[in-house]
Amino acid sequence: MSKRILIETREGQRRIALMEDRRLMYFSREMNGRAEAEQIYRGVVDRIVKGMEAAFVRLGKDATGFLPFSECVQSPRSGDKCLVQVKKPAVGEKAPYLTERISLAGHLAILTPLDARNAVSKRIEEEAPRRRLMDAAARLAPAGMGLILRAESRDAPEEEIRAEVQALRAEWEGVLARKGEAQAPCLLRERQDALARLIRDEQGAIDEIWTDDPAALPPLLLPVRACPNPFQLFSVEDKWKKSMQRKVWLDCGGYLIIDRTEALTVIDVNSGKYTGGKTGAESTFLRLNLEAAREIARLLRLRSLGGIIIIDFVDMQSEAHRAAVLDAMRVALRQDPVKTVVHGFTSLGLMEVTRRKTESPDPAVPDPPEEPEQQEE
Repeated sequence: MSKRILIETREGQRRIALMEDRRLMYFSREMNGRAEAEQIYRGVVDRIVKGMEAAFVRLGKDATGFLPFSECVQSPRSGDKCLVQVKKPAVGEKAPYLTERISLAGHLAILTPLDARNAVSKRIEEEAPRRRLMDAAARLAPAGMGLILRAESRDAPEEEIRAEVQALRAEWEGVLARKGEAQAPCLLRERQDALARLIRDEQGAIDEIWTDDPAALPPLLLPVRACPNPFQLFSVEDKWKKSMQRKVWLDCGGYLIIDRTEALTVIDVNSGKYTGGKTGAESTFLRLNLEAAREIARLLRLRSLGGIIIIDFVDMQSEAHRAAVLDAMRVALRQDPVKTVVHGFTSLGLMEVTRRKTESPDPAVPDPPEEPEQQEE
């Protein structure tokens, strides 16, 4: 299995895709003017809504964010200037969700400059490495700041972690310097660009980069291959459009129906054309659901789906088969850099999943039209 990043620039807009062999795992187009997760603003408290225990904060000329009191360092007052970070982007009519508890994320560590507590990723469960990393965090955290060591830090040399912490601290000092010079409301720190985030999130698993403009790339410790039309070569546009349909077909002949609302996302697994031969209904449903679990994990990331996700798999009578599907979903989601939790099956047989919201839907790209119904027999 090989992983490669494809980069293509058209009419000044850079598009980035991640391919795992021939499967499209990630797609991004750089958009300006939207509040996105990780951005830091110097905002102005517009109004206090005591009934909601929150404040609305102006981030720019036409941008307002939602700041719950639980995310405040001190009680806000109307007209106050405040340093806030976008925790969740805007979804539908909901404003960006803000926090005053700033964090700066790197590949190995997360610096919390306003909170001196240290922690280790919950993905590291063994006691011995957790103790070792907690000791390292205590040594490496800058005075008055906190450090969260990510799962990727487990096998990293301490000097490598130290270098990243120093870089994050320098970045924070840059934010403070811009804060002193800037007129509120204004953006103080843009999120990392899509390429840097993708390389960070893939934890060294990228084999190469294909791009139509190698000279535009920063220095990278990755092989770079020039290609005039990398998206066309790997059929990225076609794969993306098919993945963004309400109905997404599985290789076996089954399909998914994906409906997203502001409250949650519902995914229905259907057998479609898949019959499974002579193996029996229960084995047929198991194979269908296993393939669906792997495809759903890919689509959650590709479509930037977050919040509550409810999955209605094809009914299975066997508890062992249900456990196998549950395990397959958890394994498939391990590759997702965004925190995702599989909560299990409800009493109605629906699988519950939650995924942290990190990106808002791309408003410049309408949902593609449905595929012709004659594809289904």
